[in-house]
Amino acid sequence: MNDIVAVVVTYNRKKLLSKCIRAIINQKEISCDIIVIDNGSSDGTEELFKSIFNHSSILYTNTGKNIGCAAGTEMGMRMAVQEGYKYIWVMDDDVIPKKKALYELHKMNERLKGNWGILSSVAIWRDGTISEANRQKKTIFTFIGGSDYKKELIKVKMVSLASMYVKSEVVKDVGLPIGEYFIYTEDYEFCNRVGKKYPIYVVPSSRVVHAMKANNKVNIVTDSHDRQYRYRYLYRNDVHCYRQNGIVGLVYLLLKYVYTILQILVYEKKDRIKKIYIVSNGYLRGWRFFPQVKYVT
Repeated sequence: MNDIVAVVVTYNRKKLLSKCIRAIINQKEISCDIIVIDNGSSDGTEELFKSIFNHSSILYTNTGKNIGCAAGTEMGMRMAVQEGYKYIWVMDDDVIPKKKALYELHKMNERLKGNWGILSSVAIWRDGTISEANRQKKTIFTFIGGSDYKKELIKVKMVSLASMYVKSEVVKDVGLPIGEYFIYTEDYEFCNRVGKKYPIYVVPSSRVVHAMKANNKVNIVTDSHDRQYRYRYLYRNDVHCYRQNGIVGLVYLLLKYVYTILQILVYEKKDRIKKIYIVSNGYLRGWRFFPQVKYVT
């Protein structure tokens, strides 16, 4: 068994997932096992792991239904720790790691002599530009950018699941990502807990491609109508996540709420009332949301 395992959660994205798995298998200088959590895909994903990816180093689990990215990540990381892996490399199913992405992360582990909680790769979009949805946060209010990418190491506060490298001992200490989040913000909330005890860094030499359809941040105003339901989770989860940061988190939540409502009023023509309701209701639900952090025993 390897010391390192990649955890990939997927749902009905067989073609992108196949590219992701191949890229993990083809890593240079270093290798890892793979855990795949399939949230009940209906596009033939399971057949991939019965035929093409039927390897002893790949553990495939089908949940039977869509339990959400957050719960899938919670399950995959729990399995990784219970199986005895020392390092866990988490990524979305539409992430395609460059050939030395893992090597660069683990090399930094050696340089830091294990004094870290999370290491994160730089995510780029399909055209080679920085993936806007995955810019890591230096503070609650600011993101990395510009000259930061020329550094060997960048200390940050929050990173996304587009290539998150974490030690199992850290997961045992702070707990798993919160599965009840379902989708959105589970990565930032997890970083909140990790960052209180361990440093979090971005390693610019480690790169992955995030093959999203468009290179933009999540935005209720510009997103398609079939994705509106997701924002019920986003704003609820944001409130739960950021309220843990005291007065600074509360200021952030207030500013984000005002900014989002103004965006809707200015740019939304058709579903203005509906979207204001989604945002406001999400915020209200967030103050009554008290999910429990689960630990690996």
